[in-house]
Amino acid sequence: MDQKYLIKQYNTYSVVVEVPKRLQAKAGRKRFKKSLGTDSLAEANRRKHFFVDQFHRQIAHLEKAGSEADASRAREAAEFRQILESHDRTWHEDEEGREWSDHEEELDRLRARAKEILNESGQEAAERFYKAATGEATLLSDQYPIWLGEVEHAGQTKAQHESTIRRFIDWAGQGVSVEDVTRKRAGAYVSDILNGSGLARATVRRHVSSLSTLWQWLAGRGIAPANPWRGQQLGKKAAPAERRGLANERLLKLLGATYSTPKYAQLLSDLLRLALLHGARLDELCALKSLDVAKREDGYWMVITSGKTRAAKREIPVHLLAVEIVERRLKDADEYLFKGLVAGGPDGKRSWYVSKAYGRFREQVGVTGDKEDFHALRNTFITCMEGLEVPESTVKLLVGHRRQSMTYGHYSKGDRVNLRKAIEKLDYGSEVMRSIKSVGY
Repeated sequence: MDQKYLIKQYNTYSVVVEVPKRLQAKAGRKRFKKSLGTDSLAEANRRKHFFVDQFHRQIAHLEKAGSEADASRAREAAEFRQILESHDRTWHEDEEGREWSDHEEELDRLRARAKEILNESGQEAAERFYKAATGEATLLSDQYPIWLGEVEHAGQTKAQHESTIRRFIDWAGQGVSVEDVTRKRAGAYVSDILNGSGLARATVRRHVSSLSTLWQWLAGRGIAPANPWRGQQLGKKAAPAERRGLANERLLKLLGATYSTPKYAQLLSDLLRLALLHGARLDELCALKSLDVAKREDGYWMVITSGKTRAAKREIPVHLLAVEIVERRLKDADEYLFKGLVAGGPDGKRSWYVSKAYGRFREQVGVTGDKEDFHALRNTFITCMEGLEVPESTVKLLVGHRRQSMTYGHYSKGDRVNLRKAIEKLDYGSEVMRSIKSVGY
């Protein structure tokens, strides 16, 4: 039977809720505890819920009060700092021979306020406030936006970085400075989110990596003396599951099904087939404009104008089985080959909601493996081309991978490779190819 939040002492159960370390001083205790007056585990489980909820409300109140006070003091310290930096440090003499300066008068006011905070919240809070106001401490909240503005990461990655840093600031206090974050304090934070946040270990590892990258930048700018996040052990990183090409049985499930939402049914059907026939990324397909598709002497070609790397920019011959899809989409006479897609996510990608719809579609048909997402179709295309003994250097031209060899990378750019001949070799087997040809829904 469930014993969460319960301990038994002297044959009587008590309910216990631990107070987070950062709030223990404010709460005046390490845990909230209440005797339930029973030796029955079943009865203790029945009685505990009222007190658990009550204790969690108290903790939430402490959290809110703490963050509000910290935020207010951080703003106040910033105001003091701005005033101190703008005030004249020149000493003047009044008519009675007394010396004064605007800067010293403001410092006196700051010292008086720091003394008030000392009486209210203790030595640590007062020192943090004074150092932030005088510029002796560098507020983390002032620095991380500058870092985010400089790093060359995708919008979604930047959003993850910002969320991670804000979470740490909420934990450490709104007025936390770079100097406050020692190796010991960083370790305490890692332990806290490992044991009390409910986050997966891999997610915690990503959080620590974000903070470590920020501190590398701070150290490089001469703001932080060292990186307290480096070496915070989280155990050996498990090898990620490898994304592999989908077996024909999985492909037939996808190709033979119709997505339950009409808005995306034909769209997913078309994108699924184009990906299998060309190895293109979902982002690339959704970003295709009608002008990026042209009919030449040997048939239609798609021009990928942007991508993750320089090599992603390429021209791909449209497979014969995809011609019907392309011509039908071009008849819409829209700017984009796939009209009506709503951009979303931190990077404003037209594939954002399509990707989510494809995830739901996979669940609907039972292709739910961790690495059986849309990108697995790209793996499937490449695996098939290798099985058909198409040269790797040629496949790289089709899928937009960099050709790194001196011969077929530096000297030759693949301009004379017959890509149409290569792509028409594609063959997943008669049953799958028949399913690809059936593009209706």
